[in-house]
Amino acid sequence: QTSDISDRTPGGRLVGGPPQSQQYHQNQYQQHDQQEHHGQQMEAGYYQEPTLIPVEEDGEYYDPGPAAHDINNNRAPKQDRRSIMSSFTTNFNQNQSTRTFQTQESDIYQEEEEDLPVSPLRQLLDAINMSILPTSLRLSSLAQAVEFFDHRDRAMHDAELREGGAFVLYHKLGLVLRLSRCGEALIEEGNNMDKTKKGAGSGPSHYLSYQQSLANSLAVQQQTEFDKEIAMICSCLEMVHRANPDAVAQTWDECGTEILPLLVHVLERPFQKIERAVWMALQEKANVPGSLERAVAMAVTRDQKLAVQKVTKVLAMYSLVPEAKKPMCDCEGMLRWLTRIIDTHNYNRVKPGAPIHGGQSAGAMSGGVTSLSGMDNDADHEAKVKQAKRLELATRATSGSGLYMTEAARFNTIATLTNLAALETNRMPMLREVGLLDNICRAVHNERSDVPKQCSALAIMNLSNGDMDHVPEMARNDLVLETLLKLMKEDNPETRRNAVVTIFNVACSDQNTVRLARYRDGNILEALVELVGSDDPVLRTHDEARANAAETIFNMSCSEISETTDRMANHAGLLECLAITLRGEHTGLEVKMYCSATLRRMAELIRHPMIAQGALLSALVKAATWTNTDCIAEAFRAQAAVSENCVIMAHHHGLLNALSRLALTRGEGPDVEKVRMAACLAIELMSRQDEARALLSQNEGIIMALTKASYGEEEREAEDLRMSHMSELEGSVTGFLDASGRTGRVGEDEDDTSLQSRRIQVALKNLVAAM
Repeated sequence: QTSDISDRTPGGRLVGGPPQSQQYHQNQYQQHDQQEHHGQQMEAGYYQEPTLIPVEEDGEYYDPGPAAHDINNNRAPKQDRRSIMSSFTTNFNQNQSTRTFQTQESDIYQEEEEDLPVSPLRQLLDAINMSILPTSLRLSSLAQAVEFFDHRDRAMHDAELREGGAFVLYHKLGLVLRLSRCGEALIEEGNNMDKTKKGAGSGPSHYLSYQQSLANSLAVQQQTEFDKEIAMICSCLEMVHRANPDAVAQTWDECGTEILPLLVHVLERPFQKIERAVWMALQEKANVPGSLERAVAMAVTRDQKLAVQKVTKVLAMYSLVPEAKKPMCDCEGMLRWLTRIIDTHNYNRVKPGAPIHGGQSAGAMSGGVTSLSGMDNDADHEAKVKQAKRLELATRATSGSGLYMTEAARFNTIATLTNLAALETNRMPMLREVGLLDNICRAVHNERSDVPKQCSALAIMNLSNGDMDHVPEMARNDLVLETLLKLMKEDNPETRRNAVVTIFNVACSDQNTVRLARYRDGNILEALVELVGSDDPVLRTHDEARANAAETIFNMSCSEISETTDRMANHAGLLECLAITLRGEHTGLEVKMYCSATLRRMAELIRHPMIAQGALLSALVKAATWTNTDCIAEAFRAQAAVSENCVIMAHHHGLLNALSRLALTRGEGPDVEKVRMAACLAIELMSRQDEARALLSQNEGIIMALTKASYGEEEREAEDLRMSHMSELEGSVTGFLDASGRTGRVGEDEDDTSLQSRRIQVALKNLVAAM
C-alpha cells in the first residue's frame, strides 16, 4: 500500500520541509558530481578497507599499492614498463614472423610501416585483440595487460579508453564467456548421462567410466582456466576505468547498454555454480550433516570472487553517469544478482521454520527440484514431502551466499545501488526487488567497517523518498526500523542525519506515522528526542541532524490520525525536551523554530481532561522566553480558546507570569507585535471565566499588560491613519485602482485591530471590577 505525498500536508503545517530525495551528501565523494549533478550520486570509490578493499585518496577509487595482486593480496613483482613491452613485442613479432610478402612493393611498404612510431598501448591492444587461440596465448597477453594498466595516472587511463581499451577487453570477455558457457554445457551433459545410466541400471563399463571421468576432469580444468582469464579481463577493465569521469561517461555512451548483459553474466556465474553444487550434494549426500555447507563453500573459486569484485567496481563507476542509471536498473538480472552479492543473512544458523528474507526464493528454486527429481504431478504424498524438504534445505543453503563474496564486492554493490536509487524512476522498481532493502539493512548490522554503514544509510535514505506518487511503506519492515535506530546512534554525523531524513520521508504518510510511534513502545520517538535535546557545544556537527530530527517530530505531530498525536503527547519527556531546547544557548535557529511549531501544534490538540495537559502547560511556561516567532504565544491562545482549559491554566504554577511576560515583550517590529497581541488575546479569553478572572485580577503583570495594550492603542491608531494617508498619496501617483486596493486592505486591518482592541479594553474593565 502506498499513499500520496500531496495528501500528507494537513492545514496548519508551518513549513513543507527540505527536498529529501537524496542529493544531500554526495559532494564529499566526487567533485565532478558536486558541480554538475549535486548530490544525485555517491562516489562508488569511497573506501577504507583491509586487503582487497580499496581506500580513498583525493576522492579517487583505487586499490592499495601499485602492484597487481590476487585474492590473497599476494602482489606480483612490479617490472619496468619498457622491459614488459620489450619482451611482449619480441614474442609478438616471433608469432608474426611466418608472414611473407610476395612483391617488392609490399616490402617497401613494410619498411615505411616499420618506420612509423607505434605506441606501446596500441601494440598491446592489437596483441590482445589478435590473441584468440590457444588459451595460453590469451593468458599471456592478459598477464602483460594487467601489469601495463596497473597505474594511477588518470590522463593515461583517459588515453587508454580513447584508444578503445574497453572495447577490446569487452570483446575478449564476450569470447571467453561464450567458451565457458559451452564448457559448462558439456559438463552438465556428462552429468546427465551418468544419472541416466544409474537410473537405467545398466552394467558397469570401466572403460566408458574412465573416459567419462577423464573428459570431465579436462572440462573442469578448462573451466578453471576460463575463470582465471575472466578474472584477469575484469581486472584490466577496472584498471582502465580509473579514468576521469568524462572519459568514463564517453565510454558508456559508446558501448554501455550493450555490455551490461556481459557484466551481469559475470555476476551470476558464482551463484549458479553454488546452486548446482547444492543440488548435486542433495542428490549424493542428502543425509550427511554439513554436506550442503561444504558444497557451497567449495563451489566459488577465488578467481570468480575477484571477477565479481572487479565487475561491481566497474558498475559503481558507471552508476555515477546520469545516463547510465536507468538502463542499469532496467537490465534483466542486474538487481537480482546485485541483491545476492550483499545477501549476508546467515540463514543456515537460524532456527528451522524461520522466515526467509532475500536470497534465492523458493519459487525460483522449485523448477530445479522438479527437473532434477524427475517427478510428475501424480507422484505420491511421500515423494512430495521429500521434494519439499529438499527445497527447504536448498533454500537454506543458498541463503547468505553474499558471505562468500569479498567485502569489497559487497561495498561496491551497495555503492552502485545507492547511485541507482538517486534517480527517482528507479526507486520503486528497486523496492519491489525481493530482498534488496533487507540486504542493504543487514550490511549495517553485519559489516565490520564503518564505510559500508555510511553508504547503506545513504542508500536507504534515497529509497525512502519514493517517487512523486508513492511513499514507501518502510514502516511495516521491522528490520528497516531497527536499522534506522542503530544508525541514529552512530558517531558519524552524516550517518545520523541520513537516518533521520529517512524517518522524515517515511513519516510523509499518515499510516506510517502510527507505526513509527508504536514501534517498540516509542523507541523511535525516544531516539528523536535524544537527538534534538543533545545541546552540546562540542558536538556542533549535530546541528543538521538535530534540525532534521526536530522537523521529523513536527511532521509527525501534523498527522491527522489521533493515535499518533496521542502517543506523542503522552511520550515521557518529549514536550519538556522541546521546551528546554528553546532555551539552549548552543541550539541553532532552525531547531528552535521546529520545536516551537511542534509545541503550538500540540497545544491545538491537547485539552482538558487529557493527562498530557499538565506536561504541556509546564512546557509552555518554560518555553515562554521564545519570542522570535509567535508560536508559544499562539499556543497559550489555543489553550485559552477552550473554556474548560481556562481555570486550569489560571491555577497552573507560573503560567500567568509567563503569559504577562509575553504580553510585555519589548522590541519593535511586526513579529514582536504579534507576540504581544497573541498573549493579550489569550488573557482576554481567560478573563471570560469568573473563577479565572479572579485569579487574573490579582496578578500585577496581567493588569499592567492589559493596561499598556489598551492605552497604547491610540498611538497605533494614529500610526495607522498616517499609513492610510500615505497609501492614498501613493495611489494618486500610481493609479486609482492600486490605491483603492491598498485602501481596502488597510481598512480590513483597521477593523480587525479595532475589534481586538475593544476586546482587550473590556477584559481590563472586567478585571478591575473583580479586584
